[in-house]
Amino acid sequence: MTFVHQEVWHWQIATYLFLGGLGGATFAISAVFHLFEGCDRKMLSVAVMSSIFFLVVGTIFLLADMLQPLKAIYALTNPRSWIFWGVIFINFYFISAIVYVIPLLEEWAIFQPIIQKIPQPLLGLLERFNKMAALVGSAAGFLVAIYTGLLISAAPAINFWNTPALPLLFVISGFSTGAAWLLLLSMFSKNENASKVSAKLEQLDAMLIVTELIILGAYFNFAMFLPTGARASAEYLFQSPLFIGGFFIAGLLVPLIIETYGIFFGGHSEQKKSAVPMLLASSLVLFGGFLLRIYVLKAGMFQFPW
Repeated sequence: MTFVHQEVWHWQIATYLFLGGLGGATFAISAVFHLFEGCDRKMLSVAVMSSIFFLVVGTIFLLADMLQPLKAIYALTNPRSWIFWGVIFINFYFISAIVYVIPLLEEWAIFQPIIQKIPQPLLGLLERFNKMAALVGSAAGFLVAIYTGLLISAAPAINFWNTPALPLLFVISGFSTGAAWLLLLSMFSKNENASKVSAKLEQLDAMLIVTELIILGAYFNFAMFLPTGARASAEYLFQSPLFIGGFFIAGLLVPLIIETYGIFFGGHSEQKKSAVPMLLASSLVLFGGFLLRIYVLKAGMFQFPW
């Protein structure tokens, strides 16, 4: 039996998958925190604008990979293609994010000339339904985050991808990177609730990392006991020092240790916590999330019966 690495999707698609999951999860988590925690509106506006930026850049990478006109036309007009549904999810996301963030921009003097050009009745309406937009936006962000895994898992010729575990892994990883990015942003917030929000984000990311480790264990256990390309893919990843050292150890275990220490032994007051461990943990989670997508694509193998 022969196994051959796929040569269709490379780092451009991995970048799109990473930024899509990061952007969708950042918006979803920000919206939920707005609804239940009352975050700093400036921090929320930066978070949502950065999530829009992530999706825009990610989409550019996707389009760069789809420069073949026939390939792009087929994918974008075929309802059986996850790219078709991804375009719908992303448009839903962009509309929700823009409607949600406009009232938040009033907090910034630099955006005042733009805000003043919006009719007051419309601005009042957007402000009135801002929390409703947050609720819709959280759903939009979740759809974008999980879509990145559904896109890859819909490849039946690659056993390692064609499993329900992959979308679940990608969505949990996406939300972990989103929480890590928001944790970074919270370090620069001057709001009185910033330390409380940081503590909540630290706890959320630790729980997501534990969940991701459980899913990884189930995923690789499933792959290793199949005499197919899935097993060959799993063995390829286990033999990669950068995957084990960069993603598994540096991108998961080290941030989990740092965040667990901060949660249980970081002091009774969040004000006492040093920003350096949070900065390190968040950066490693983002780095690990990108490596995960790079190596999942690299490990994709076609199986031939000869």
